[in-house]
Amino acid sequence: MRVLGIETSSLRGSVALVEGARVVATAHHEEPHRHGERLLPLLDGLLADRGWSRSSLDRIGVGVGPGSFTGLRVGIALATGLSLGLGVPLVGVGSLQALAARHPASDPRLRVVVRDARRNEHFVAVYDVDGSERAEPQAVPQALTPERVRTLVGDEPFVVLGTLLPDLPCADDEPSRGPDAEAVARLAAHLAPDAHPALPHYVRGPNAIRPHLPPSPLALPRT
Repeated sequence: MRVLGIETSSLRGSVALVEGARVVATAHHEEPHRHGERLLPLLDGLLADRGWSRSSLDRIGVGVGPGSFTGLRVGIALATGLSLGLGVPLVGVGSLQALAARHPASDPRLRVVVRDARRNEHFVAVYDVDGSERAEPQAVPQALTPERVRTLVGDEPFVVLGTLLPDLPCADDEPSRGPDAEAVARLAAHLAPDAHPALPHYVRGPNAIRPHLPPSPLALPRT
């Protein structure tokens, strides 16, 4: 199966081509305000270099957040247009799940994924080693301590991935890199399109897809 991955939830926009278990090619740019004009040329360049055509793609995966509102809309719009034009399935992949998927599968610990959400908050989610969601993405205060993380993972060992935090050592080799299209494509190859629609998951904000999340166990008490 040939899968195209697209990720635009952060400052870095990326595309990747995956065939079976093999990553065929990747490309990225770091101009967040130009995702719309940079991604398609990057994709066409990868296809040309590998002798592929758009019509040879079997599936498309796109990062659905949480992350940049504008970036998500651009990436999802591009992926949707390609999916409709080519008549291939489209799969939405959580951006925090994509970050977790970069960590070596040989590590049995839970993956606690943290991303800067601005507004003095972080996005946080927890995944099992097999990629299944233990705690869905949520926005929590920046005062994220080991004790608060423990309210999500209990006594189980865990590893922190993503944003660097003072009291939580990060195991990510490139914490500023963010999610990438390679991980999105790999995950999309094994996810059911009907169960994983390409809808933006903002977590918060006036346009949030899931605005009625239960209160975060990490949230600070109101005073």
